[in-house]
Amino acid sequence: MEKKVLTQEELTTLKDLQTRQDQLIVSLGSLEYRKTLLENQQQILKSQIEELERFSLEVGTKLTEKYGNGKIDFETGEITEE
Repeated sequence: MEKKVLTQEELTTLKDLQTRQDQLIVSLGSLEYRKTLLENQQQILKSQIEELERFSLEVGTKLTEKYGNGKIDFETGEITEE
């Protein structure tokens, strides 16, 4: 049986392909890791938004009960009834 051997150029090409594939796999893994971190951060921010909305509704309800419906001038605190 005859021994077959790749040329140096063919071997170099295959090694280059393997290196590039390995780099892509590492890059994809890194991207997925960062994506997971961002998704986790997004969930935290969504929870904070929900909490802020609940608190805002609570404050709005209390102020409406105390002062009635109206517009608030945030500079002076003056309430203009609607």
